[in-house]
Parts: sequence; structure tokens; C-alpha cells
Amino acid sequence: MSKNRVWNKGKRNGGGGPAPGTGYKEKLAAEQPFQAEVIDLSNPINQVKRMSRENWVERPTRPARAQQPNK
Repeated sequence: MSKNRVWNKGKRNGGGGPAPGTGYKEKLAAEQPFQAEVIDLSNPINQVKRMSRENWVERPTRPARAQQPNK
């Protein structure tokens, strides 16, 4: 079956949105005008810094076992 030729169009079949020509997206865009958001860079949540690795704990490596003979 090709896309858009199925009776039960859904998420995964390539369609299923509102009917064409309804202007659904245009209505949403008119209701919510775009507003630029100002980001406060003094807030630590909005900052990207190097990770502090001073207090990291490293897992010790496993000791190497003696080789077992092949059966």
C-alpha cells in the first residue's frame, strides 16, 4: 500500500491531520503571535560550564583472572 491510500490514516501511515483547506495552522498562528523570549544568562540553569571532576570516584578495575583452558 502506498502512503495516503489507506482508510485509517494515523500517525504512522503518513497523514491523519485536519482536513486540507481548513486553515488549522493559520488559525493557531493568528491566536498566538510570536514573542521573542529573553534568556537570563545570569541564571545558573541557563549556563553551560565544564563539569567539576575534582570529587569523582573511580571504580577500581577488576583483577585479571588466570586463563582457563579451552574445553
